[in-house]
Amino acid sequence: MLFPINLHALPQNAALKTVVLMRLTALACLILVLAPAVWLLGIALPAVPILGTLALLLAFNAWCWHRVSSPRLVLEREILIELLADITALSAMLYCSGGATNPFVSFYLPALALAAATLRWQLAVLLAGLAVAAYSLLTMYYIPLHLGDPDRAISYHLAGMWANFAVSALLIAWFVARLSHTVRERDAQLAEARVRQLQGDRALALGIQAANAAHELGTPLSTIAIIASELRHEASATPEVLKEELAIIEEQVGLCKAALERMGRASVAADEHATLAPWFERFLERWRLRHPETRLIAEIAPQDALAPQPETLAQILTTLLDNAAQAAGDKPVTASLHADARGAHFTIRDAGPGIAPALLAQLGQRQIESSAGRGIGLLLAFAAARQIGGTIELSCPGTGGTRAILSIPL
Repeated sequence: MLFPINLHALPQNAALKTVVLMRLTALACLILVLAPAVWLLGIALPAVPILGTLALLLAFNAWCWHRVSSPRLVLEREILIELLADITALSAMLYCSGGATNPFVSFYLPALALAAATLRWQLAVLLAGLAVAAYSLLTMYYIPLHLGDPDRAISYHLAGMWANFAVSALLIAWFVARLSHTVRERDAQLAEARVRQLQGDRALALGIQAANAAHELGTPLSTIAIIASELRHEASATPEVLKEELAIIEEQVGLCKAALERMGRASVAADEHATLAPWFERFLERWRLRHPETRLIAEIAPQDALAPQPETLAQILTTLLDNAAQAAGDKPVTASLHADARGAHFTIRDAGPGIAPALLAQLGQRQIESSAGRGIGLLLAFAAARQIGGTIELSCPGTGGTRAILSIPL
């Protein structure tokens, strides 16, 4: 197929809406021209067929406007049917008003320009052939115009040709500009969709790697837990300090095993119907076990909304809090929760050295390695936030440190 144009790739109903708006504009121009021609210039026109055709076009346009508002996707044949109706109606009105001698006979051109831009080339050629055939017939079959002042017929014809050119030029220019804007908008949406798809594929690949690593780490962690337990119970003469350290090792291994087990579950049953504020409090208590050395300040406003997708939410917040704890060092980390009409907002703030502005915009968009890690956690956190309809905003306030705001819809 030569010059293929995929109408479905354009924003939904954009082409049909353009057809409807062009028809409304053309009808308004015809009415503005016909009224002075009859009442001021004394041109006799058959009122009944012309007004009847205009009434049918207005009714047809009302149905088309209702169709534009429909959520269903507009098909190419609907554009073809509407343009055929336009050519037929224009031919009928030209037949009643002088045929090819009517200066508005080139009103066929805007409809053909729209057909060439929105339909397949075969259909556009078909419409052009029908328009040429109608024009040819109008040179032989038409109702002649009866002018009130025949001596000024040439002046009237030239004025009509000027008006016809001006209206046709404005319609075609407006349509081409509108179509170009629609295509640019579509291209921008496609580019954004490609970026999101690439980010999703990368996050999926990292998730698969994480699942494989979890599977491989399960057995060594179990072995370490057994050995630590045996050392603590069998070495009766072990100093108390060493016993405490072995207990800490067991506790940390237990946390690692629990985290690996959570990777294989889609959600936590106990948190499925939890309200947001109590769920966040319990989550922070569990997180404190991961970083007992970090001083955590919690600021939680009472919320009655349910916690959406708590397992995914916990994974995102864990990554943000871990990063804050690592950056804060011996300084406190603040975790707050508040909600408004837009949704719930979790704010994680540390008093660390902050992030360079050049690096800040790249975090979460691609994997960035540093001395603290490989940047996988934050990339997965951004991807998980998008999956639940949320956003993560990173910033460095003027007071120092880093602030991460996770916003989710409720």
